[in-house]
Amino acid sequence: MRKILIIVSVVVVLGAAVVGWSQFQNKPVSKPKNEKTPLTATNKESLDPNKHNFMDADFAKKMIVHNQQGIQIADLAKDRATNEQVRIVAATISTELSAETGQYIAWLTEWKETYLNLSDFPQMEGHDMYPTYPGMASLGELDALQVATGSSVDEQFLRLMVKHHEGADEMAKSIPVETMQFGKMIELRAEALKRQAEEVQTMKQLQSSQEDSTNE
Repeated sequence: MRKILIIVSVVVVLGAAVVGWSQFQNKPVSKPKNEKTPLTATNKESLDPNKHNFMDADFAKKMIVHNQQGIQIADLAKDRATNEQVRIVAATISTELSAETGQYIAWLTEWKETYLNLSDFPQMEGHDMYPTYPGMASLGELDALQVATGSSVDEQFLRLMVKHHEGADEMAKSIPVETMQFGKMIELRAEALKRQAEEVQTMKQLQSSQEDSTNE
């Protein structure tokens, strides 16, 4: 009788263990409470495009400084370049970058975010605090453009501005659009990059024309 009871008990215990293991295998694994859910297309779409996040503010702050140097470069050429097409391109770029910068400043002000202007940085060549965002000219290059005359103005402006526009594209790629939230800024960014890519092609054509005229 004791042997029968022992056998029955063993069978019951083994049965319970099998059932428990089966339930454990089929139970979904829960994430730790402090683990963040990765950003996916689904939860990205649920974000309010009328609000901003850190990446929106960071992008605007960097573009303010980058654009302000672009305006400096364009302003040095829009009245002094010898080629009329170069002067038109320089004036157009100055106007466009000024409008974009004003919009970034307006948004940051509305969000009560602080920002720096290019003029807030020490104007010292090689100074660790001077911004070195992709495509930005050195102070030496800006000084050379400022004192340039004749066709040298055209040549230096085209070289610096092509590099500057291409740098803006590189900067944008370092802050993926998928990480941004504010809809209007995302639209402005796309429009600006598209327009600047077209301007780069125009300026490269002007560079080629300038080289051809020099070689004649």
